[in-house]
Amino acid sequence: MPDAPQNVDIRDIRALMISHIDNAGISRLKVIPQDRVPSALTKGSTISLSVGMLLAVDDFATSTTAIDPTIGDLRGIPDSSALAWIDEELGLAWAPSDLFALDGMPHPTCQRSALNRIANDSDYEFLVGMELEFTLFRGTKDAPELAHSGPGYGTLPFLELEAWHLELLDALRVAGVPVEQLHPEYESGQIELSLAPRAPVRAVDDYVLARMIVTRVALRHGFLVSFAPVAVLGGVSNGCHIHLSASASGSNIFFDPERESGMAEDAEHMVGGIVSNLVDGLVLLGGSTLSFERLKPHHWAGAYACWGPSNREAAVRYMGGFAGYGAEQSNIEVKCADPAANHYLAVAALIGAATEGVRRRTPLPPAVRADPAELSDAERTRLGVERFPTDLGNALERYSASTFFRDLLGPELFDSYRVVRARDWEVHRDLDGDDVAARVRWRY
Repeated sequence: MPDAPQNVDIRDIRALMISHIDNAGISRLKVIPQDRVPSALTKGSTISLSVGMLLAVDDFATSTTAIDPTIGDLRGIPDSSALAWIDEELGLAWAPSDLFALDGMPHPTCQRSALNRIANDSDYEFLVGMELEFTLFRGTKDAPELAHSGPGYGTLPFLELEAWHLELLDALRVAGVPVEQLHPEYESGQIELSLAPRAPVRAVDDYVLARMIVTRVALRHGFLVSFAPVAVLGGVSNGCHIHLSASASGSNIFFDPERESGMAEDAEHMVGGIVSNLVDGLVLLGGSTLSFERLKPHHWAGAYACWGPSNREAAVRYMGGFAGYGAEQSNIEVKCADPAANHYLAVAALIGAATEGVRRRTPLPPAVRADPAELSDAERTRLGVERFPTDLGNALERYSASTFFRDLLGPELFDSYRVVRARDWEVHRDLDGDDVAARVRWRY
C-alpha cells in the first residue's frame, strides 16, 4: 500500500482528533471541532510542556534541569499527509501531530520529529512492520474477565469473537491501516494484529492509529482492551515486536544467500550495531516497570542481548523469508519491545543503532542457535550474550550513562524521557507485580 494520504476532504470532517505519544508511551490528544479544522492544520493546537513530554504514567508532571513544565507551551501541528478516517459516516477523522516550539521550529523533545530526522539521516531506506499484542476483556474495569479462553491460536476464539474481528478489519481498512493478519494469540483473552511494513514514521503512525481503532471497536462491542506489557500477572505478556529491513539501490540488504549469515555485509553491521546497543537502549523499547515482568527467559520475549536465525528466545531474530521470496521478505524482528514504549523513539533507537553499526563497521556477533538461557555462563561469554537488566531501575542506569543515545536523541529528549521513566520506577518499584498490573492495566 503506497504511503499516500487517505482521501479525507477536510470539509467533511465533523471533528478531528490530533494526538501524539508522550514519553510514558501514552496517547494524548486534542479534539478540533469542524469550523476550526482548517486553522488547526496550519497553526496546530496549544499543548503544555508537561503534556507534551513530561507527564508520567500516573499523570505526575516531572521536570528536568532544562525544562520547567509550568513555563511555556508547544503547538501540536497535525500532519495532514497522514489524515485518516476513524469513522467517515460520523465525520470523525484523526491525524498524528508533531510538537513545535512557538518559534515555528520542531521542538527538540518531539519524538515523531526525532524518528523522521534519524531515518532521513541514513543512507538506507528502512521498512518497519509492527506486531501488536493486546488483551481483550469483558465486564468492567473493576471486575474484568478475559474475553476468550483459548485454545491459543485457535479457531474457536475467533468464531466466538467473529463479529468483533470482522468489524475491526473493516475499520482498519477504512482508516488505511495495512493489515497482514489478525488472530487469537497464545494466552486467554490475547489477540495479535500484524501490520504490513512501511516507511518508519508512517509505520508508527499506523501503529498508533491501529491501537485507537482496536480500542474503539472493542468499546462498541462491550469489550475492554489493555495494551499493558502484562495485563494479567502470570499469563503470557503483550509484546510489540518490531520488524526492520533496509534497502540500498532498491535491493534488500537483509537478503544475501551467498553469505553465511544470509545478509549482506552492511546488514551484518546493522545487526551488530543494534545488538551492541540493546542493553543501553532497552528502556526505549519498553520502559515500564511491567516491561521487566515479561523480559524473562523461556517467554519468547528476548531476555538476552543477542541475535539468532529464527530464534524466538533471541532479542533479535533473523527471518530469512520463504523460499523464493527472501529478497522481499528477509528482515530482523526485535522481540524485546512492548506496548509501553513510545514507538517513534523505539524505532528511532533501532535505526540509529543500525546506522551507527554501519558507520563503525561493528562486527556481527556470533549467531545464537539455542535458547540462551540453556547455555552455560562460559558459552554465553564466548558468544557475547548479555542478560538484560531485570528491573527498570538498573535499565535506567545503563540508559543514563549512554553517550550514544544522548547524542542520538539530543539532551532535551534524552533527559525528558529519562525522568518520566524514572517516575514509573519510583512509584512502582516496591509494589508486587499484581499491584503494578492493576495500576497500569487501563493506562495503555
